[in-house]
Amino acid sequence: MAEPNALATRPAFRIELDFDRTLRIGTLAGKRGFFRIAKGVVSGERLNGEVVDDGGDWIAFRPDGVVETDSRLVIRAADGTLIYLRSRGVLRVRPGQLAEYEANGALDGGDGYYRTAPWFDTPVGPHDWLTKTLFVGTGRFSGSRSVIDIHEVL
Repeated sequence: MAEPNALATRPAFRIELDFDRTLRIGTLAGKRGFFRIAKGVVSGERLNGEVVDDGGDWIAFRPDGVVETDSRLVIRAADGTLIYLRSRGVLRVRPGQLAEYEANGALDGGDGYYRTAPWFDTPVGPHDWLTKTLFVGTGRFSGSRSVIDIHEVL
């Protein structure tokens, strides 16, 4: 018998991001960093466009090998509408990953576990469906590039 509240999703769109600058920050809470978005493309069945300059991803390295992400960016949809996106997520990294990041500023998550929970804010109009739906993202992060597939939760 199928579970009555089983979770189902469908693909909504993909976000491809290129980063051009990273900052490494030592804090009392631990190691943190920032990846600035240089270029971003949004493509898919439900949304197409580009990422507007100066968005980025704030990261925190936890001692258990998990990287917490806090991304904020603006998408310019193909019709010119500006869409705000905030996303929190987790990326599991292999042992020694923090040392590599500290040495050269590069973080490579490969095909490991990378999940995000994006949230959107839009004006009233053709893209406000984004504000009325929950989403989950599955991603890959390597060096200065991230690819995130956004899935609509049905």
